[in-house]
Amino acid sequence: MIYIVHGDDISKSRILIQNQQKKLNIESRIEIDITDATPEAIYEKSHSNDLFGNPPFLVLDITSAGRMNMDRYIEMLEKAPIATTIIILSGKSLPQTNVFIKNSVKLRAKINANEIIPQSNIFTFVDAVFYKQREKAYLELSKLLKEQVSPFEILSMFFYGLRVMASAKFSSPAFLKLHDFVKRKASSQANLFTEKQIKDMFEQLRIIDMKSKLSEINEELIIPMAIEKVLNS
Repeated sequence: MIYIVHGDDISKSRILIQNQQKKLNIESRIEIDITDATPEAIYEKSHSNDLFGNPPFLVLDITSAGRMNMDRYIEMLEKAPIATTIIILSGKSLPQTNVFIKNSVKLRAKINANEIIPQSNIFTFVDAVFYKQREKAYLELSKLLKEQVSPFEILSMFFYGLRVMASAKFSSPAFLKLHDFVKRKASSQANLFTEKQIKDMFEQLRIIDMKSKLSEINEELIIPMAIEKVLNS
């Protein structure tokens, strides 16, 4: 599978890559700068399984490609095995005229543009879930999915919201160090759940996280399942 990950926020791109690697349970990855590799070398790497027969996980950095002719690279990427994971990474936002974007259908590639992700939407979404506002939660989720926010990034924010709420419920010393606004919000959310429900939510979300990384849960179902676990607690 090929992914095109581009945008100015390289840290978000790296998080997406790490999450995908965890999901596939792959221990190592091969990082290649396109200026240092020929199309034939990339073809060879894409077909190079490890000693245990596991397909490779490649990150092809095209940030410094400039005006290089990419036609031959596209040809070689088309021939990559479907089991091989290839991340085409750019630290800059790619225009629609970019050769990789134009050929994304031919490459059967998924595109993730991290520069359009408004982080405030994630917090709005998480707050709606822990306030048990079902309609608002799914509305905010639809916005995040439209903006191609990774389900794994959203799930990580679930755990963040749950930890803050738990620190309020159990009067954790760390809770006292939080900003007053955060403390008030977490306390009001914590009042909607019992201590047992909060403990159960940690376990339920842990199971969802584990199964998602083992590919036992379809990626599209991860967040709806997490939402329902919270709303039904």
